[in-house]
Amino acid sequence: MVTQVRGRSSGVVATLVAVLLASGLIFVATKGLLYAVVAVVLAAYLAFVVAFGSRVTGIACMMAAFATAPAYRGLEQMIGGIPPCDAFVIIGVIHLLPTFVGNKLKLPTVYLSGLLIMSVMSLVSVIVTGDLLINAFYAVQWLFFIGVLPILVAWWRPELKAINLMLWSYLGGHLISTAYAFVEGPIHAGRYDGLTHHPNAFGLAGLTSIVIVLYFVPIYRGFFVRVVLLGFVATSLLSIVISGSRASIIVLVVIVLLVPLVERSAVTGFAWVGLGALGVLSIPYIIDIFGEESAIGRLAGSGTASASDAVRTEGLKVGFDRLWSSPIVGSGFNKVEEFHNVFLEAAIAVGFIGLIGYLMVLYKLARPLFSAHPLRRLSYMVWVYMGVGPTFPGLWDRTVWVPASLAALAMLAPYVRKKHDAPADLVVEPAREAVPRAVSPGRA
Repeated sequence: MVTQVRGRSSGVVATLVAVLLASGLIFVATKGLLYAVVAVVLAAYLAFVVAFGSRVTGIACMMAAFATAPAYRGLEQMIGGIPPCDAFVIIGVIHLLPTFVGNKLKLPTVYLSGLLIMSVMSLVSVIVTGDLLINAFYAVQWLFFIGVLPILVAWWRPELKAINLMLWSYLGGHLISTAYAFVEGPIHAGRYDGLTHHPNAFGLAGLTSIVIVLYFVPIYRGFFVRVVLLGFVATSLLSIVISGSRASIIVLVVIVLLVPLVERSAVTGFAWVGLGALGVLSIPYIIDIFGEESAIGRLAGSGTASASDAVRTEGLKVGFDRLWSSPIVGSGFNKVEEFHNVFLEAAIAVGFIGLIGYLMVLYKLARPLFSAHPLRRLSYMVWVYMGVGPTFPGLWDRTVWVPASLAALAMLAPYVRKKHDAPADLVVEPAREAVPRAVSPGRA
């Protein structure tokens, strides 16, 4: 009897809450078109949470974060306010936190030490350089996307299915951005930027999409999926070419040369060398089709390449002058994005000591690519970031760091779930840094 009364009381409370929420959303919707859109989004969000639960909602939010990451700043400029990518990450973490807060976590000492150095030097820089709010705002973004988010991902330890869904979302997001590029047309001197804020960011998103496909290739062996992946490679390569990003095309070549080392296969090596030779022979045709402002054309010195080099060189000169004015503790994060080199930006912001910590963090995230870890290919994205870093003004860039946060999983030792666990996917647990001998590189 008591149980029935409690059940009825809970139902009444739930009904009242639903009515109040609906009334509030209807009231908000009457205040204008923008408010109506917000009300619809909130209503859809609440309905999704009720229907699927907190965990699924959290994964869906992370998928949305990955989908909007390729064009996060362009979308921010379109809608104003916080980038959608950031909002989805925050909401996703809030929903997922109760599901992994009890997990044990042991990260490499070098990674944690580097992050500690970065944090301490960021705090010192923010305090001693003035402009407290501006510097703190940028410092928090930097530390969150290179430190906090990877740690949260490692703590969460998503199943393989969740990892793949998030990465597929990224590919889908960049595909939409590429389609928009052709609808919009070139924005300046024949270069395209899609939904991003700059052609170089568009090229970087295409490069990131290609290395995500490299992660997928050993996982999906079916003919149909392989064809789909090949289509993503083609569209992503096209986005790099029409973006005019020279850094992206150079780093892509380097990644192609790394593939045989990662896969430990002579056959794969010859195949990639053949593709590379075909690409070299295609250079004149690419320039002829896409013009001098394509990535290949600008790499050959055509179009606006010389002007861009002059601007970048002058910026580096100013950046080094600022660095030597305070090389130990740095001079803060304000306006560091003007210098188009993430390593110089880090040194300017937090000094050489902070730069050492930054390199330690990058090293631990990038190193697993050459291990036998089953998830080692996730580290490709970190190598992409380090490759474009010397020419890219993205110290806290989400285009790479949102998907690259998954590389933290490759710092943890692998294990396979027991048969009665569902789903029975390969995941990782915090344990020894060394990879067990039972893991076969050929099967990973």
